[in-house]
Amino acid sequence: MDNGQSIIYLAEQDILKLPAKLDYKLVLLKNHEDSIILRDHKVEKMLRATSLSLAINLYLDGRDGFFYTNDLRPESVSAFIKEAFETTRLLEPDETRTLADPDRYYKGGGPDLQNFDASLAEIDPQEKIKLLQETAKEVEGTDNRIISMQTRYTDRQHQAHYLISNGFDGYEENSYCTLTSIISVEGEGGQHPMDGWGESRLFFHQMPRRGIAPTALKRTLQKIGQRPAPSGRYRMILESPCAGNFLQPILYAMNGQALQQRTSFLAGKLGEQVVSPIVNIADDPLIPGTRGASLFDYDGVATQRRELFSEGRLMTYFIDTPMSKKLGMAPTTQGTHHLIMEQGTMSKEELTADSSRAILVTDFNGGNCDPVTGNFSYGIEGFLIEKGIITQPVSGMNITGNMLDVWQRLSHTCNDADPWETDIIPTLAFEDVAFGGC
Repeated sequence: MDNGQSIIYLAEQDILKLPAKLDYKLVLLKNHEDSIILRDHKVEKMLRATSLSLAINLYLDGRDGFFYTNDLRPESVSAFIKEAFETTRLLEPDETRTLADPDRYYKGGGPDLQNFDASLAEIDPQEKIKLLQETAKEVEGTDNRIISMQTRYTDRQHQAHYLISNGFDGYEENSYCTLTSIISVEGEGGQHPMDGWGESRLFFHQMPRRGIAPTALKRTLQKIGQRPAPSGRYRMILESPCAGNFLQPILYAMNGQALQQRTSFLAGKLGEQVVSPIVNIADDPLIPGTRGASLFDYDGVATQRRELFSEGRLMTYFIDTPMSKKLGMAPTTQGTHHLIMEQGTMSKEELTADSSRAILVTDFNGGNCDPVTGNFSYGIEGFLIEKGIITQPVSGMNITGNMLDVWQRLSHTCNDADPWETDIIPTLAFEDVAFGGC
């Protein structure tokens, strides 16, 4: 991060000149992003943005102030810090708001995470447009039911330099690219089904050159004739791309803030079997070449492999330093980085063939989960499966139940998790789930 690298040390000197002794955390952030949208073979939108900014936490007599600026001229930073100091003095004290124990900081020696493509910002945008055009051409003229097609490319470089007053000086960087095709087609009865498919990679040269648009078209055409299936209880098969969404309320309930505010249905359940015994989930940020890999978190605390669920037992909560003081619990980590769920041996197709009465859920359409009780209701779309065969596309239905109750009825994990995603969650099957018409 050559541009502005010295700013963070100049800011530190300005803080040291303040008329009070205080702790601080400085984070210099540099982000570069390219975003291109191709619609019906024409460039509809193109964005290139680079930002350099400084985030500051000031800790003064139990007060914690957070401030952010992208005006990094030395004189502006000096004025910004003085104003931040005066504002912090006005805050109500909270003695739990402190820096992490320096013994927990990352001290070097970790693996090369191999997750930063330094070339992304230098690649000619025409090369990225060419990738979009190649993707779109795969389905051009192949089906006269296509109404429109949008192809999207996005990439992002993230770099951050951390400087913390009680002994941490660290740097991190990561990148990713995403290519997505979204297609709408002429359906039945005036319906215009739409679906898509996308792939993500860490490096531009890893991006797939074929298959994305054909997959998007296939998924869209399969939606023609969507209608509700009869209400009742079915095996629910959650397709891998959306299965991770169904895990999010569980992860939220493990958060220290939710515990402290008494908005967690997992409060008091540490060590208990709260989900199916086939659930084994770990967070492992130290695997090179994976999205979400990181050597330390936003507080500078060294990351490690951490078991979240072992044979269905809840193994940890996400407790940062302030929450550890509020709850009287040992600190763990702020949250997940690179989630990995243990997979089974069955493919999604084999699971479908093995299902006599099921609904394959391919997407959620709104809904909510009560964080206190775990009761939920989500709109869904997907496919009805009868005697191992997909018989109709489904929409206009919802699923209802209790999050822990349904997760106790997880019966199968497939072998199809996408290794390029941040959360590696396969297709999942839950027994006896309530489906109803919307």
